[in-house]
Amino acid sequence: MGAQDPWGTLPVERTVLAVARTVPCTARLLDVAELFRGDERVAVDFTVNAGSRFGAGIAGMLRDAGVERLVPWEHAAASGSGFDLALVANPKGELHRLGAPMLFMPHGAGHNRLVGTLPGSLSVASGLARSQLEHRGRTLPARLALSHTEQVARLRASYPEAAERAVVVGDPSYDRMLASAERREHYRRALGATQGRRLVVVTSTWHHDSLLGRHGRRLLGALLAQLPHDEYRVALIAHPNVWYRYSPAQLRRWLAPELAAGLRLVPPLEGWRATLVAADVVVGDHGSVSYYAAALGRPVLLATFGDALIAPDSPLAEFGRATPRLDPGGDLRAQLAAAERDGGSLAAADLLIQHPGGSGGRMRRLMYGMLRLSPPRTAAPEPPPLPVPAPHAEEPERFAVEADVTADGVRVRRFATLDPGVGDAERFEVVAAELLHSATAASPDIAVRSHTSETESPAAWIVRTLRRFPGCGLAAASLGGPRALLRLRDGRAVEVELSGTDLFVAAAAVYAWAVDGRPLRALAAGVPVRVGTRETVIRGTPPR
Repeated sequence: MGAQDPWGTLPVERTVLAVARTVPCTARLLDVAELFRGDERVAVDFTVNAGSRFGAGIAGMLRDAGVERLVPWEHAAASGSGFDLALVANPKGELHRLGAPMLFMPHGAGHNRLVGTLPGSLSVASGLARSQLEHRGRTLPARLALSHTEQVARLRASYPEAAERAVVVGDPSYDRMLASAERREHYRRALGATQGRRLVVVTSTWHHDSLLGRHGRRLLGALLAQLPHDEYRVALIAHPNVWYRYSPAQLRRWLAPELAAGLRLVPPLEGWRATLVAADVVVGDHGSVSYYAAALGRPVLLATFGDALIAPDSPLAEFGRATPRLDPGGDLRAQLAAAERDGGSLAAADLLIQHPGGSGGRMRRLMYGMLRLSPPRTAAPEPPPLPVPAPHAEEPERFAVEADVTADGVRVRRFATLDPGVGDAERFEVVAAELLHSATAASPDIAVRSHTSETESPAAWIVRTLRRFPGCGLAAASLGGPRALLRLRDGRAVEVELSGTDLFVAAAAVYAWAVDGRPLRALAAGVPVRVGTRETVIRGTPPR
């Protein structure tokens, strides 16, 4: 390229080939490619080393990153293709065909999994196995960039010749999370963790022994049902191999009930790291994401751990032995609260990551040395800030509500529900009008219409709803702006001012107030209502 490229513009002196194979591998390559920012002497091209069962998603990920032109694999593997360095973050495929010096690196938190041709098929962690690093007696990597010296020791035991080529540089992905720590509040807002809400992040790797493999949707449903909606948000990080073994559409289809109940589903390509930065507590398994969470100092509870898939001599196995377990059948809120009280520990970072915050400079020196090019005189570029996550999120339209009326006012706790008909002696059901269209819809305890209509007045909708649902004790309809009309089945009605709350909460508070035998006229003086960490005052007057 450059002077050798008759179509070029800038004076490119070296061309680097980034070899993508899976989404996690591609993410690591994109991070490392940023170390060439500002140096027009170096160009980075991408190719796809096809053959992975989880290769879907790569093209979209690269396109989102601005990589529109891919080098065909056959061209990249051809002799005389002109590449000066190949970056490899997955040791599988026909890498022996590449002519450029290869720099191998992990795509997760070090090398821990026993995954070869099948999960559990290796006796040495993937990325450190001789069978992956050698072809017909030839050692494939010219250098191996590792995150910790312990990996060098394990590599020396499995393949001494390759260990001589290893360099410990740290972890670029971890460093991006560290560099984005001050953006935590931005990430929390995007995930709905505002107004004192705690953010519970559930993370699952792939395969049958993962969190999703062991517990399916049951654990997600239990968390959503047990954690008050106004005090918690629950987000799911699923490994890209889960997304692309099936498809994003299929995963969202399976999780539709949980999404309707308020689950935040983090996209597969970007967002998981920002979500970890935002987290208050993490529920995970043997995937790298659980370890990264602990390395960031977040409390972690393991819902399962795939010991058979993890090298027993790896630090990740040690992490699994030392990390407390979650009892999925127990009181989840109490367990999460206890984990937060106990706190996380940054000591976990020492297991798998050295040189925190310093991988950029070390990796850059290594790559420029392999390119036989002097590095720029400026310091290595700072890791780019992680983008604000854009989760798939829906606001629940059905709640099971607990309400306590005391001398101090009303305490309301809302729990998103996956199934209709959740009302009982201790909880009552509040349902949005949008869910009552079906001819078979069951009577809710409270029906709420949060919007106004040009064709049916609030009073008319309330009358129709109470007539249609004989089990409905209260119907509430917005009057537009901050006011709403509420009517009980016995005919008593009140207009309330929605000051700092929504109609679901106001309707639940008034219903609980009335069921407790309190007079609606007392609302004129204002009744304190506490929901989550917020307290507001609801005032009611007779309908106009």
